[in-house]
Amino acid sequence: MSLSASITSSAQNTSVEFWPETDIWYRLNPSWRLSAFMPFTKYHESATRDFNIYLQIDYAFGPTRTPFFNRRMDENKEQKLKGWLARGGYMTGWSLYDLGETYTEDMLFAEIHKRIPLKGEVLFSHRIRSDTRWIGQDAKFSYRLRYRIMIEKEFTAGRTAIIPYINVEPFWDSRYSKVIKTRAIGGATFSRGPRVAFEGNVTYQYDESYDTPHLFALNEILHLFFERRHTNASAYTH
Repeated sequence: MSLSASITSSAQNTSVEFWPETDIWYRLNPSWRLSAFMPFTKYHESATRDFNIYLQIDYAFGPTRTPFFNRRMDENKEQKLKGWLARGGYMTGWSLYDLGETYTEDMLFAEIHKRIPLKGEVLFSHRIRSDTRWIGQDAKFSYRLRYRIMIEKEFTAGRTAIIPYINVEPFWDSRYSKVIKTRAIGGATFSRGPRVAFEGNVTYQYDESYDTPHLFALNEILHLFFERRHTNASAYTH
């Protein structure tokens, strides 16, 4: 992994970031999955580079309104899509170079996703998420509520799949009792097999709590996919 770079323009109140990340996915069966995310970022709580580790468990369930087969950016193996996904997890993070003196955080989070197939094999999804956070050396408690809408579509040619997507997400923060941050992301995931995928996106983020409220980030993600042996093969199509 490489570390992120930052450019700040005081005149325009804008920062430009590079956020590299590695995501590891481990499928237990067609419904249950474990994952770990490891991004390098510069979030607004910190003046230096940060490193975060996310540990998650997912449970997918329920049919979609119409049968829908695709890989999705976080699946990479063609399968019949389930209509709902519940996720829970834990994140820990700290600022680099000063061993967490500038920024530390522990967070528990929970999400629920609803996936809705549209005409033209387009997938629309809602995600509602709650973050329970302890930030700083004195571990001050706060929480966030987040709502994301997303549109994605898969294009395939043989073993190659490209999935462009866009999403928008506001953040309500208990520290301010209002929506303090809004994030918009556009990007795509590229893969040629079941084990590795590459994702790139451009993130725009507005956060009025920071002295440079406008943030642009180039996010590059390496996805690695694994699965438990004896997974029910009938749940997948190849």
